[in-house]
Amino acid sequence: MHHHRDQVETMMGPVTAAHPITVNGRTVRFTVDQWVRRHLKPGMFEGMRRHLMNQRGIAWHNDPNRGGIRNGIERWTMLAGRHPNGGTGVTLETPDGTRLDISLELDGAIPPEGRFWENPAHEYPILEAERARIIHPVEPAIENNGPYGAISRLMEFNEPYLTIIEQETLTNQKRNNRTQPPRTPPTNTRYRTGEE
Repeated sequence: MHHHRDQVETMMGPVTAAHPITVNGRTVRFTVDQWVRRHLKPGMFEGMRRHLMNQRGIAWHNDPNRGGIRNGIERWTMLAGRHPNGGTGVTLETPDGTRLDISLELDGAIPPEGRFWENPAHEYPILEAERARIIHPVEPAIENNGPYGAISRLMEFNEPYLTIIEQETLTNQKRNNRTQPPRTPPTNTRYRTGEE
């Protein structure tokens, strides 16, 4: 049985070889509404949170003269790479070049290509990538224990991104002539059914 601290240390495999995902030669970008992000507060009343989330992407959020903020609406880039033990790694790049790994490598739980365990530390940009229909949580929902007791959802790329990532991986495997490590069933995975 892992101690909690050991578990966290073995889970944080960084994303390597991250590069922009392209569709028909165009880099995949999506909108992140920083005005809404700044106004979300932990423990906020659910109705207020839902109201704010429904306001994402409104033009005045980017206009300081109308109550918005400078860079209130940004375009972020979606990158795909690998985790050290295998599996799709997903990184986001902000307009200033900052990179955030939104996928986690969880011990003994390597998902199939194009699926990844979300990093709950970056919940808001993940929700924005969902809103842009680039990724979605798998159905029925599958969750795992992330770092520091947080829940990590199993996410999947939508088409056409899923096929692009799968084909890229196959091409790289042929080039490297390597086989994938055998999958060990994760011990702490919970399968959720129905509405909760």
